[in-house]
Amino acid sequence: MDFPIHSLSRARDVDGEAAEAYLKYLDIRAAFLIGRFRKHPDFPGVHTGYNSITGIEFAEEDNLPYGWINGRGVSAFCRFADAFPHAKDELMAFAGHTVSWLEKHLALNDGHIPFLAERSGMEKQTQCPCPKGYKSYSDLYGALAFVEYGARVQDKRLVALGVNLFDQAIDALKANRFVPEPDPIFEDRLFENPYSIALDTANDFYKLLGDARYLQMAADLTEHLLDAHYAEEAGAFVEFASLDGKPLRGENGDYIVDPGHSVEFCSFALEFARLAVQAGQFGSLAERIRRLAPKLLLWNVEKGWNRKHPGMFKSFEAVSGQPVNRTMPWWILPETMLGLLLGYECTKEELFLEKYVDAHNAYFGMYMNEKTNFGPFQNIDGDTGLPVDIVPACKFQDPEFHAGKNILTCTQVMERIGLGAL
Repeated sequence: MDFPIHSLSRARDVDGEAAEAYLKYLDIRAAFLIGRFRKHPDFPGVHTGYNSITGIEFAEEDNLPYGWINGRGVSAFCRFADAFPHAKDELMAFAGHTVSWLEKHLALNDGHIPFLAERSGMEKQTQCPCPKGYKSYSDLYGALAFVEYGARVQDKRLVALGVNLFDQAIDALKANRFVPEPDPIFEDRLFENPYSIALDTANDFYKLLGDARYLQMAADLTEHLLDAHYAEEAGAFVEFASLDGKPLRGENGDYIVDPGHSVEFCSFALEFARLAVQAGQFGSLAERIRRLAPKLLLWNVEKGWNRKHPGMFKSFEAVSGQPVNRTMPWWILPETMLGLLLGYECTKEELFLEKYVDAHNAYFGMYMNEKTNFGPFQNIDGDTGLPVDIVPACKFQDPEFHAGKNILTCTQVMERIGLGAL
């Protein structure tokens, strides 16, 4: 199998030819996921239980369904189905199969989708239990799955189920009753990422359903994130805030930054700003985002970049710049690629495309594994530059939610802003 992606040399290489290569690559990845469905048709959801380095299948006892893998998988399959008509029927069948299991998990677990479930669908106990009245990432991703799939097949019941679950997750966030799987509850601080994921979901609901309340919800979430997590004196978007909504320093007096999370926020905020401008609403907030987010994107790439082995560290200190977690999970680079394209769309500054070239070359040059049809290694050691078997979040491989869906969105942004004709 030929690998269709080539390295880029300069900003002007970010063009229609690159976008076409991305689509060929994503077609390979879509076929790989369909192959997993054919191989495991009775599995309760998305089966990506294999080692990202060796490609070896997990032992049977480790093949259990993950709630957020199922939810994210449905979203990715729906987007791929839109892009690849020849594979649409199987991708939507895979999505529908997974949605049916998400419904069962929700019903069996008192209105909550578990992070990890037994084959029966009942929650399996982990280090991140979700008490009654709490919600989690799995609920957010499940809500997205119900609406993404339900809107496409015109199933109003599924859409209503997703809308209700999302509303419950937002209420849980506001009450600080949210479980950030796979971590346990943070009772003494606010964690930014669930709010960012909720912002992304609100953007998607607005685009899928056309309901203006989701644009308002996205505005509220964006304002909270900027007010609570942007440390202006450090120029950083930080992981944690105090319970009263102020950027929180760690024990050594510095802020902790996860550049992948920070870049995600910038992308979600810029997309909200684009939608708001189109709707003629939230003009001052959109302008605030357009001033701040491009600077934050470049700051994160500069501070978080590993100059020894190209890629992004998992976390670092905002002021000292010292890495905290020196691993380099795969997902940060595709998120960064999309963020930089959105930064270019906002500013038209070529520097964003130059940084994009670096991120593209690092991802496709360092992370591709021929043993898994050019799926990414889950993690790379920032000191050695070699793949390392350290699980960033859960054992199962991500079903192209972070990588494939973002790269697909890159092609759409490239077309929208005229970077070559597709």
